[in-house]
Amino acid sequence: MNLKKKPVFTQQTIQRMEDFSWFTHCQIFDDLLVVAQKETSCFVWQTAEGLVVIDGIWPSKAVYDAIISAIIDVGWNPEDIYKYVITHGHVDHTGCGKWLVDRHKAKTYLSKVDDQFWREHPTKPDRPETWKDFEIDCYIDEGETIDAGDKKIFVCGTPGHTPGCLSYLFPVMENGVQHMAALFGGATPPWNDQEGTKQYLDSIDHFIRTAKTMHVDVALSNHTIFDQGIDRINYSKNRCAYMPNIFVLGEDGFERFCEVYKALAVE
Repeated sequence: MNLKKKPVFTQQTIQRMEDFSWFTHCQIFDDLLVVAQKETSCFVWQTAEGLVVIDGIWPSKAVYDAIISAIIDVGWNPEDIYKYVITHGHVDHTGCGKWLVDRHKAKTYLSKVDDQFWREHPTKPDRPETWKDFEIDCYIDEGETIDAGDKKIFVCGTPGHTPGCLSYLFPVMENGVQHMAALFGGATPPWNDQEGTKQYLDSIDHFIRTAKTMHVDVALSNHTIFDQGIDRINYSKNRCAYMPNIFVLGEDGFERFCEVYKALAVE
């Protein structure tokens, strides 16, 4: 078959990250909800201690409202939000944290390197509304874990996309069966930065090795372009009981999926 080698990433892709006219969501595991707009996704993970939000799409009240609406729609309580975990210091990932902190007192997590990067190198330097607007409570790094009561998030350091980018691995459940999910935090290389691109490629290899030791079989993405995320959500929303979970790829399938990140570093 004549399949594409990698997704097509254009200026329009970046522009669509700020289109908040449309959102979608789906509970893709018993304890995991995905919320997305046209280009960017976030996740809400249910634990015994409360709800953990992972990334936050954009610093917009509309985004916050969409996340809250999705949580209510699947029958969870938004008052249970208690942690906010961020992959890296770009505005489309630090996202709507201001509202999560102000309204839910969510405890925030990010690497120290990227907290500084976020403050000193805002993605949109000419737009103050996108600058750093809340504090980080807990600095995390490679090899550490984030405790969530009955579960833990395992932290994998994957610099390259940003200097302190992090990726996360954590268990999810479906009908009493546990799977291991992984989210690669920074999906594109720092184009035109040869040293940064090498670091990015090294981070992909490290991420794959870590995922292999933890038997990861679920691939998550915080940008819909890399995993046909909107199509996967639509499939999941219309999935019948006899149909497989499209997010479960198997261990070999997960490793093959990660090739998309390597392909992005090749001209």
